[in-house]
Amino acid sequence: MTVLFGSVEYFEKEILNAAAQGHINNLTHDHISMIYSRLKNELLNDFVCEERIRVECLKNLTQASCRLFKLEMSATAE
Repeated sequence: MTVLFGSVEYFEKEILNAAAQGHINNLTHDHISMIYSRLKNELLNDFVCEERIRVECLKNLTQASCRLFKLEMSATAE
């Protein structure tokens, strides 16, 4: 399955990849927040594109982090 740049799934993979590169085995709320902040900062300051695309990417990044927060919360509740 191909994941399109900027989609919710793309950002989920980016967050999970960043966690793996940081040798984070147990993804916590703090880890997700830290990675989210870094990716958001990159989109706001380093990514050159139309503003419409930037807004869409930021929205999708937020949705991806919310999905991972929910997964993290359900994993800790078990």
